[in-house]
Amino acid sequence: MPRRASLTTDAIATAALKVGDREGAKAMTMRRIAAELGCDPMALYRHFTDREALLDAVADLALADAPDPRPDQPWDARLVAVLTSIRSAALRHPGIAAHVAGRPPLQRHGRRLGAAITGALAEAGLPPTDVIRATQALVAYLAAALAMGVQAGKPDARWRQLRDVISELPDAPPGDALPVTGSDDQFEYGLGLLISGIRVEAERKRTT
Repeated sequence: MPRRASLTTDAIATAALKVGDREGAKAMTMRRIAAELGCDPMALYRHFTDREALLDAVADLALADAPDPRPDQPWDARLVAVLTSIRSAALRHPGIAAHVAGRPPLQRHGRRLGAAITGALAEAGLPPTDVIRATQALVAYLAAALAMGVQAGKPDARWRQLRDVISELPDAPPGDALPVTGSDDQFEYGLGLLISGIRVEAERKRTT
């Protein structure tokens, strides 16, 4: 059995993240994490009320290396930087990425990155109510992109079927223009569309 580590919330979350990185999401059970730490599973409940609370902490930890955007960048570049860094950080930890998608972290790193998003949207010129709504829309897009990104791979039979259907539509674009689901290309294009819409909406609010 591994040598017992000092049981703190950070130590437990770190151990759980390592288990998820090595063995996937299903391995992150209280029993398996306790074995990693060399302790009784019940000891974990003195720090976390349940497994979901522990996974919330692990999800936040996974975003620790997502950097803040540079403050000298314009608001739209900061949005691209922070959302891309969140996605990249989460996908580096596929064992917890789906949890990040389903329950965006609300702890230290989640709040830090969330503040970067709301700050950029406020600078874009959106009023406070729209800052919240736009943040929610961006987080929803990011969550969907993460869920797809975990499964992303090379073009497969389903991708080829969809390509063929698209190529048969009236005025169809080239079928090979279809990005792989969950790919960087798909994420970047969709994010660009959202930011273009935010820019238009902010300008509209400034002139009305």
